Amino acid sequence: MIKGPLFTGRTCQEYIQMFNLNLKRLRGKSILDCAAGASSFTPIMHSLGFDVKATDTFYDKSPRILYQMCAEHLKTLKKALKEKGSYIWKFYKNPEEMFRERLKACKIFISDYRIGKGERYIMADIRKLPFPDDSFHLVLCSHLLYIYDHRLDWKFHLDSINEMLRVSKNEVRIYPLVKEDGRNSIYLKRTLKNLQGKVDAKLEKVDYIFRPSADKMLRLIKSLSAL
Repeated sequence: MIKGPLFTGRTCQEYIQMFNLNLKRLRGKSILDCAAGASSFTPIMHSLGFDVKATDTFYDKSPRILYQMCAEHLKTLKKALKEKGSYIWKFYKNPEEMFRERLKACKIFISDYRIGKGERYIMADIRKLPFPDDSFHLVLCSHLLYIYDHRLDWKFHLDSINEMLRVSKNEVRIYPLVKEDGRNSIYLKRTLKNLQGKVDAKLEKVDYIFRPSADKMLRLIKSLSAL
């Protein structure tokens, strides 16, 4: 039984599809991945010459400990997915393939984390990011907000979103917006109402789905210079 949040990673290709990322339009732009875990997005994008940073509350730990956590949590996730029939096996064929590919992503992350810890990988709480206002063109947040609303309250969601908007000069993208069973988070409508008149908030369909009904992301656009 795992206590606290899972520390796992998604692949770079999952990020591209989850967030409808256009790499040509992102060239020359700065990107921040919040609550990034052991995803391969930052290392791969960095290797391609993109200006990208990642934050996570676990980034004060050693590469060895993070790899052990990720491997253990992925095994737990694989077992849980085998017991549940509600997930959509489109991006991955089955839990075994998901485990293999995400463990590869974790290994890619660990290799770069050894080099970039403290520079590209920064330990930080999403509610208090250590960056000046308008530091990044694009801020991403995957699999943290809206899926744990039974544990993370409205204040956590609101503080996290406001903080991401503070450090973003163009936009924030959040995915997914539904709980494990495919129901919308109780905080999604509240978010849209709270941000009305402050930013251009829109739901946008994405070319990715894993949990039921999770085929949309939330875009919070501050600037007319869309990405």
